[in-house]
Amino acid sequence: MGNTAITSSDVENELQLEFFLDGKSGAGADPSTATLDQVRDRLIDRVLLGEEARAGEIRVSTDDPAVEQRLDDVRKKFPNLAGYESGLKALSMTEAGLRQDLAEQQTILQLVDQRLRPEATVDPSDIEAYYRSRLIAELARQGQPAPPLAEVTDRIREILVQQKISGLLEDWLKRLRAARDVKIYGGPEPEDIPRKGS
Repeated sequence: MGNTAITSSDVENELQLEFFLDGKSGAGADPSTATLDQVRDRLIDRVLLGEEARAGEIRVSTDDPAVEQRLDDVRKKFPNLAGYESGLKALSMTEAGLRQDLAEQQTILQLVDQRLRPEATVDPSDIEAYYRSRLIAELARQGQPAPPLAEVTDRIREILVQQKISGLLEDWLKRLRAARDVKIYGGPEPEDIPRKGS
């Protein structure tokens, strides 16, 4: 793998794409340095995980049902088809390009799930503790009765698994950044971010 640079325009484009995927317009927005830094970091993570997916030969196609569902979800965030198409045009993106982007995102989700879910084990005692200390208390605040533990065990397990996956992902990304020698250059504006390939 060779060096890659992420430029300030890449970061701005990514921010506009994030707005679009949320059904919003970023036109006229003047993002703060902190916001741009967060977007830049997410973009770096996406590039690193994309490289890992390619190395592991993990690839979600653009016609995968998960991509179709994401595309449908994005469309529904706009009041009408014209608003959706206008948003795509503002991004200088075609729907085929959007499908490709969504397929890359799904590929990364699949990579993370395959790589980290086996390590994200949850003990029955963790589930019971969450039920007693979190769920019952939350439902009581809402004036609702708590369902039996058996009815919500699977849901609680998945919540706890996702929490563990998030922690494992954070650690993995730190290791990937160190291995790829990620460097961030520039002052307040994000500039080139060369990465040494391994």
